[in-house]
Amino acid sequence: MKELLTRSIWGFIFAVTLTGAILIGSFTFAALFLTLSVFVLREFYSLCRKAGFSPQVYPGLAVGGLIYLFSFLVAEDYIPAKVFLYLLPLVYASFVYELYRNKKNPLVNISLTLLGIIYVTIPFSILNFLAFPAAHDGPMYSNVVIISLFLFVWASDSGAYLFGVRFGKHRLFERISPKKSWEGLLGGVVTALLVAWLLTFVYHQYSLFLLGVMAIVIVISGTLGDLIESMIKRSLGIKDSGKFMPGHGGLLDRFDSILLASPAIYFMLQFFN
Repeated sequence: MKELLTRSIWGFIFAVTLTGAILIGSFTFAALFLTLSVFVLREFYSLCRKAGFSPQVYPGLAVGGLIYLFSFLVAEDYIPAKVFLYLLPLVYASFVYELYRNKKNPLVNISLTLLGIIYVTIPFSILNFLAFPAAHDGPMYSNVVIISLFLFVWASDSGAYLFGVRFGKHRLFERISPKKSWEGLLGGVVTALLVAWLLTFVYHQYSLFLLGVMAIVIVISGTLGDLIESMIKRSLGIKDSGKFMPGHGGLLDRFDSILLASPAIYFMLQFFN
């Protein structure tokens, strides 16, 4: 009971902090998610180091931070998209940097450094383009899609847990995550669709159909993101990615669903546009 209370309190603080930063404005949103992207990437590198590998931690964090920062500035139309080309030398510099490290498994170290950027930094960077949808007079900050994204993920997690505990009999992906069930996934879809219906009373510019499709895409991609992180941790022989919050594990554990849901919802919205 004490563990459940601790988990609930920290989960509430986390949700309020995240939501508050998104609602206040573009700079609080960007500052928080820049910080989160760097710390989540650092956790990924820490997992690799615990497994005996040697990714280029600080160069990887520097490149990841720059990619996120450039993404924010491009999304807000402060700088042109071609500035991303200036980051290419930094990516190739990881190969040169490895020459001077004298570490075992250099190819693996380079691969894990770049994989962390692809797996963590790019999905976080895509959030900037979800927060600045194109308008007639240029991009303008809007928290609608970002708030909806997190609400759908949180609703899905809650629904999947409740339905899974009560009705879960058929394993979804037992080899990777023994506790997940098809019934839990269905419960996640149902609760996310309920949230989508409630959001139509707040966000009148979005139809129930579009919000419903968003909810389903986010639940499915978020579940796959969760399974992917479980696969990574299982392959490395590690249970939790870190100890960021009592009862919640690490930051990577908190954002594993977002890492796949973010690009999925971006491409879905591009399709509808």
